[in-house]
Amino acid sequence: MRVELNAISKTYDGSTFAVRDVDLTIPSGSILGLIGPNGAGKSTALRMVATVMEPTGGTIAYDGQVATDAASHQALRSQIGFLGDGNPLYKDMTATEYLTFFGQCFGLRGPSLRTKVDEVLATFSLGNKANARCKALSKGMRQRLLVARCLLHDPSLLILDEPADGLDPRGRSDLRTIVGQIRDRGVTVIISSHILRELDDLCDQVAILQQGTIVVSGEVDSIIERYEVSRLVYELRILGGLEQAREILSRRRVLIESEAEADGLTALSLQVQGDDAAVADMLAELCGAGVRVVTCSRVRSRLEDVYNRLSEDQVN
Repeated sequence: MRVELNAISKTYDGSTFAVRDVDLTIPSGSILGLIGPNGAGKSTALRMVATVMEPTGGTIAYDGQVATDAASHQALRSQIGFLGDGNPLYKDMTATEYLTFFGQCFGLRGPSLRTKVDEVLATFSLGNKANARCKALSKGMRQRLLVARCLLHDPSLLILDEPADGLDPRGRSDLRTIVGQIRDRGVTVIISSHILRELDDLCDQVAILQQGTIVVSGEVDSIIERYEVSRLVYELRILGGLEQAREILSRRRVLIESEAEADGLTALSLQVQGDDAAVADMLAELCGAGVRVVTCSRVRSRLEDVYNRLSEDQVN
């Protein structure tokens, strides 16, 4: 589903705008990451796209059509999966009962409903919690169940407001994989997150929202190129071979931002010019030279660098 926002605005009091004159085009089968601080208008924008809130001004077209009456809104909503912020669960329902209830709301019945419930439980690794009551689930499992509910009816447009909230690293990794698979099926995805590293290699497009207006939008690669973000920032933890590591990193023009000692390990914060292949080559040389590498993890994404650059320029 192709989504076009044309001069979308929203005011709650008639004078102050939560969202103002937002223009965005989201191609069918792509993932858009919506970024911004608390209060920037992200949730308001997502609610309008999800049709649960009417814009004060502007229009939203879905595959070129603007919903103008109750019947067209109802037909449109049957194609949208929406996870808003602060969605509650019915605590005394089991996970299966919760999904069955919402499946019925989406018009699913009989064997097809049972099959779909089992499918999303398996997709989100909740099969062993199928009969557990929602109030007994951990925060991460509750969040998985909320996202699973959005996929019951095979939507053409999936809108996720902070879906990684409460998920552990494994859960966030699984969510990224699932969202990527959903996009590969041709579903359009709009996702907001404060964890910019989660969006760096996932999104096709990104839009940065500040004080209700779009300050930057476009394809991720073009935005990174526009702001000349060519570095990757990693934390390298080694057990030995510090001097050898310094020599190799210097030769590769890798900047060591800081060094620290903890639990017998040396932690180096590194700026690596280039792409992931450059990091892989660097690690191969370090290990080949006898440097005892324990972990190497990205600690700041390129989107974070873009966002920080905007903040330094006082776009806020």
